[in-house]
Parts: sequence; structure tokens; C-alpha cells
Amino acid sequence: MQVNKDGRVLLIVNCLSRHGDSRFYYLYKFIEFAGVDVAKRCLSDHYSQISVLKDAEASKQQFISRLRSICEDRRVITVDLFFQLHGLAGKAGFFDQWVSTSALGEEIRQVVKKSSLRLVYNTSCYGDSHSGDFIKAGFQVSVGAVGVNANAATEYPLFCRSWAKSAGRSDRMLPLTEVVRRADRPLPRLIQDSIAGRYFDDVESRKIIRGNGAVTIETV
Repeated sequence: MQVNKDGRVLLIVNCLSRHGDSRFYYLYKFIEFAGVDVAKRCLSDHYSQISVLKDAEASKQQFISRLRSICEDRRVITVDLFFQLHGLAGKAGFFDQWVSTSALGEEIRQVVKKSSLRLVYNTSCYGDSHSGDFIKAGFQVSVGAVGVNANAATEYPLFCRSWAKSAGRSDRMLPLTEVVRRADRPLPRLIQDSIAGRYFDDVESRKIIRGNGAVTIETV
């Protein structure tokens, strides 16, 4: 099914400096800024709205409320989520609390119209451990890192640009699998994981796709 720009909304949940290692506070602040700025520059022409929950707004309840409000809009056909929080295995750190992604997924499933939910692009550490919960909540596909995620500086801009390129002529649209392949390049990932490994254990930024990797920005 084809979905035009007017029927697409991107929700960005963005909070890193709140729970991050204090040694990297200013780095997290920069990543927060870039997480919103890059998405807006690359993707504003491809969504009817880019809705942002940042810093104190990125609480668990405000996330649920905003997601529900977007999905209740009859003009919205698909909702994509860029999930930019700190993560542990099976947990995510909103501004106000850490939550089990299993419980979060169940709450989403209960209050949100499933048919609108499409993509989760999760830059949190251990994002792959969250993917099953997002899919149970109703999202079609979820992308996340195996372990500690350290390659956002190179991957994220490429992901946003490639995802934007999945719009256009049907014979040129890039499926999500190809978008991730172009963004999550092995050599830059290896270099960044090696550097991050000096400070963190269990660094593995490799992204796993769970669910329907055939979607493009214009299709469901």
C-alpha cells in the first residue's frame, strides 16, 4: 500500500544527557541536538509532521500520550518512531524513569491503534533486545543494536539520507534492508566500536532488523 507524505508522521523521542555517563555529558548533548537536527534536515520534506519529545518532555507518559494522539488523527496512516534514549537489555531510559520495554510495549498495545504503527529505528544501546516488544506492540519492523551502540555519528546521517531516498519512483525506492545496509557500514562501525570499547563493555553497534524489512518510506 502506498502512503503519501500527508499520511506519514515521524515521532522522535530524544533524551541522552539525563542518564548518561557524566564523562560524556557534552557529547550526549551534542548527540541530542544532532538526533533532531539531522532528521529534520533530511526528512522534513517526507513527513507531514516531525514531532519531537526532548529532555524533560521525553517522559514515559508523554511518549505514550503523544503516540496515542498522533495515531488518533484520522489523517495519519503510518507512524515511524526514532527512539533515541539510553538502553539496557530489555530496558529504556526515559527522562523520568527507566522502563521495561516489555511493559512499555504492552501499554502501547493497549492504548494505540496498531494499524498506524510502522517503523522503530532505535539508536539506544541493546536496541535489538527491545525490538520484539515493539513488534508485539504493533510496529511492523524494528531496527536496533546488538550491544552498546557507538556508531551513530556515521550511521545516523546515512540512515536518514537513505530513508529519504526510499521515496520517489517505485522502481527506485529503497527497502529498509537496503537503507540499513548502506548506513551500518562495517569498517566505520568497527573503528567506532573499538574506540568505545576503551570505555564501555559489550560494545557491538551492528544493527539487526526484526519484522518487515521490505517497507520503504512510502509503503506499508
